[in-house]
Amino acid sequence: MKAYISVDLEGLPGVVSTTMLNPWSSQFSIASKIVTRLVNAVADELFKNGFSDVLIADSHGLMTNISYLELDGRVDVIQGYPRPFSMVSGLTNEYKAVFFVGYHSAAGTMHGVLEHTYSGRVFSEIRINGIRASEFLINSLYAGEIGVPVALLAGDEYLEKEVELYLPWVVFVPLKKGVSRFAAYYPSIEKAEKTLREGVKEACNRIRSGNLRVFQLEKPYRVELVFRESLVADALEAWDLMERVNAYTVRFYVDSAKKILGAIEIAAFVGSAVDSLKANIK
Repeated sequence: MKAYISVDLEGLPGVVSTTMLNPWSSQFSIASKIVTRLVNAVADELFKNGFSDVLIADSHGLMTNISYLELDGRVDVIQGYPRPFSMVSGLTNEYKAVFFVGYHSAAGTMHGVLEHTYSGRVFSEIRINGIRASEFLINSLYAGEIGVPVALLAGDEYLEKEVELYLPWVVFVPLKKGVSRFAAYYPSIEKAEKTLREGVKEACNRIRSGNLRVFQLEKPYRVELVFRESLVADALEAWDLMERVNAYTVRFYVDSAKKILGAIEIAAFVGSAVDSLKANIK
C-alpha cells in the first residue's frame, strides 16, 4: 500500500509565531525540527501498519521545511515551490489514502492560530458552494475526485467541526487550540507524538475495515474568492472566468477541484504582484 502525507506548519504544536514560518525567520530552525520529528513519527507508524511506500509532500510556504538529512530513510519526499497543485502535488489514484498533518484553520476562523487559506496576504476568505473552505476541505475535494480518501487530519482543534460536518470517517487528531491568532495551547512534543501515532493506528484500522469514503460536493462548484485588497479583484475582473461580486470578491463556476486549485494559485500570484506593485510605487 502507498500512503500520501501532506504536511503544513501552522497546525503543529510549538508553532505560533511568524518568527517560525520562513527560512529567514529567527525561530525557523525550531519549526523545522518539530515538523521533521512529527512527520517521521507518522511515517514510522504507517510502515508498522502495512504500508510499503510513503510519499511526504512538504507543503508550507517555500515547501522546504523538513530536514532532508534527518528524514526517515524509507520515505520519498516532494519539496519546493511553486509546483502543480501545491499541497497535493504528485497525488494519484495509486495511493490508498491521504494523511494531512499540521493543518490550520481556514481564513476567517476566530482564534484560529495563524489562520489563513493558501495565502494569508491575498485571501480573507475562500468559499465553495457557500462553505467557508479551509485548505483541508479543498485538498480533500481534490483527493476525492482522484478517488483517494482522506484517512487522518492532525492540526488545529478548530478544524474538528469541519471533519464532523463533511468528512466524519476521518480520524481527527487535535495538536493545538488557539487562544488568539498568535497564541495557542498545546501539549509537550512527547505527548503530541504519542497522540499522533495513536491516530495513525486508528486511521489504518479504518482503512483495513473499508470505512473510508471520498469527499464530494455538488457540481458545478460555486467558488468565491474574497481578497484583502480590492486591487486584486480589479486585476482579475478582466479574466473571463471571474465574475465581480463586490469590491473585494470575485465568483466563478468550475466542474473540478483541479480547476479550483489552479484558479486559487493564479489569484495568489496576482495578489503577490499587486503587493509588489504597491511596494514599488515611489
